[in-house]
Amino acid sequence: IKVWGLDFGDCHKSFFAHDASVMAVRFVPKTHYFFSGGKDQRIRYWDADKFEMILTMEAHVGEVWALATASDGSFLASSGHDKSIRIWDRTEDIVFLEEEREKELEK
Repeated sequence: IKVWGLDFGDCHKSFFAHDASVMAVRFVPKTHYFFSGGKDQRIRYWDADKFEMILTMEAHVGEVWALATASDGSFLASSGHDKSIRIWDRTEDIVFLEEEREKELEK
Protein backbone atom coordinates (compact mmCIF):
# COMPACT_ATOMS: atom_id res chain seq x y z
CA ILE A 1 0.00 0.00 0.00
CA LYS A 2 1.27 3.48 -0.81
CA VAL A 3 0.12 6.62 0.99
CA TRP A 4 0.36 9.67 -1.28
CA GLY A 5 0.33 13.35 -0.37
CA LEU A 6 -2.23 15.39 -2.25
CA ASP A 7 -0.33 18.66 -1.88
CA PHE A 8 2.74 17.72 -3.97
CA GLY A 9 1.80 14.26 -5.23
CA ASP A 10 4.68 12.60 -3.43
CA CYS A 11 4.67 9.17 -1.83
CA HIS A 12 4.69 9.57 1.95
CA LYS A 13 5.00 5.88 2.75
CA SER A 14 5.03 2.53 1.02
CA PHE A 15 4.60 -0.62 3.08
CA PHE A 16 3.99 -4.33 2.79
CA ALA A 17 0.35 -4.76 3.84
CA HIS A 18 -0.68 -8.37 3.12
CA ASP A 19 0.87 -11.75 2.40
CA ALA A 20 -0.80 -11.68 -1.02
CA SER A 21 -2.32 -9.01 -3.30
CA VAL A 22 -4.31 -6.15 -1.81
CA MET A 23 -7.83 -6.23 -3.24
CA ALA A 24 -9.53 -3.27 -1.52
CA VAL A 25 -8.74 -0.19 0.57
CA ARG A 26 -11.31 2.04 2.30
CA PHE A 27 -10.78 5.04 4.55
CA VAL A 28 -13.03 5.63 7.55
CA PRO A 29 -14.74 8.96 6.64
CA LYS A 30 -13.26 12.10 8.21
CA THR A 31 -10.39 10.20 9.84
CA HIS A 32 -6.84 9.10 9.04
CA TYR A 33 -7.73 5.42 9.57
CA PHE A 34 -8.28 2.90 6.80
CA PHE A 35 -8.95 -0.78 6.16
CA SER A 36 -7.33 -3.03 3.59
CA GLY A 37 -8.48 -6.42 2.39
CA GLY A 38 -6.37 -8.95 0.59
CA LYS A 39 -6.10 -12.32 -1.07
CA ASP A 40 -4.63 -13.60 2.22
CA GLN A 41 -8.20 -13.74 3.65
CA ARG A 42 -7.51 -10.91 6.09
CA ILE A 43 -8.72 -7.40 6.76
CA ARG A 44 -6.23 -5.03 8.33
CA TYR A 45 -6.93 -1.77 10.14
CA TRP A 46 -4.33 1.01 9.72
CA ASP A 47 -3.38 4.44 11.01
CA ALA A 48 -2.29 6.48 7.97
CA ASP A 49 -0.73 9.25 10.11
CA LYS A 50 1.56 6.94 12.05
CA PHE A 51 1.90 4.43 9.19
CA GLU A 52 1.23 1.48 11.46
CA MET A 53 -1.14 -1.45 11.52
CA ILE A 54 -3.61 -1.43 14.39
CA LEU A 55 -5.44 -4.72 13.98
CA THR A 56 -5.66 -7.83 11.80
CA MET A 57 -8.97 -9.66 11.40
CA GLU A 58 -9.33 -13.15 9.98
CA ALA A 59 -12.10 -12.21 7.61
CA HIS A 60 -13.15 -14.74 4.99
CA VAL A 61 -12.53 -18.29 3.79
CA GLY A 62 -10.96 -17.04 0.60
CA GLU A 63 -9.97 -13.69 -0.86
CA VAL A 64 -11.45 -10.45 0.47
CA TRP A 65 -12.90 -8.74 -2.59
CA ALA A 66 -14.54 -5.53 -1.39
CA LEU A 67 -14.85 -3.23 1.62
CA ALA A 68 -17.30 -0.46 2.49
CA THR A 69 -17.50 1.77 5.54
CA ALA A 70 -20.51 3.47 7.09
CA SER A 71 -20.57 7.25 6.66
CA ASP A 72 -20.16 7.65 10.43
CA GLY A 73 -17.54 4.89 10.68
CA SER A 74 -19.74 2.74 12.93
CA PHE A 75 -19.29 -0.42 10.86
CA LEU A 76 -17.36 -2.02 8.02
CA ALA A 77 -18.84 -4.38 5.44
CA SER A 78 -16.70 -6.91 3.60
CA SER A 79 -17.35 -9.41 0.85
CA GLY A 80 -15.22 -12.24 -0.36
CA HIS A 81 -14.66 -15.24 -2.56
CA ASP A 82 -16.53 -17.39 -0.02
CA LYS A 83 -19.78 -15.72 -1.25
CA SER A 84 -20.42 -14.04 2.09
CA ILE A 85 -20.95 -10.48 3.23
CA ARG A 86 -19.79 -9.73 6.75
CA ILE A 87 -20.58 -6.74 8.91
CA TRP A 88 -17.96 -5.64 11.44
CA ASP A 89 -19.26 -3.35 14.19
CA ARG A 90 -17.04 -0.81 15.90
CA THR A 91 -16.60 -1.48 19.61
CA GLU A 92 -15.17 0.45 22.51
CA ASP A 93 -12.68 -2.35 23.26
CA ILE A 94 -9.13 -1.19 23.86
CA VAL A 95 -6.56 -2.53 21.38
CA PHE A 96 -3.01 -2.95 22.63
CA LEU A 97 -0.70 -2.53 19.65
CA GLU A 98 2.15 -4.51 21.19
CA GLU A 99 -0.13 -7.52 21.72
CA GLU A 100 -1.34 -7.29 18.12
CA ARG A 101 2.25 -7.19 16.85
CA GLU A 102 3.14 -10.26 18.92
CA LYS A 103 0.18 -12.15 17.45
CA GLU A 104 1.39 -11.30 13.94
CA LEU A 105 4.90 -12.53 14.70
CA GLU A 106 3.56 -15.84 16.04
CA LYS A 107 1.89 -16.63 12.69
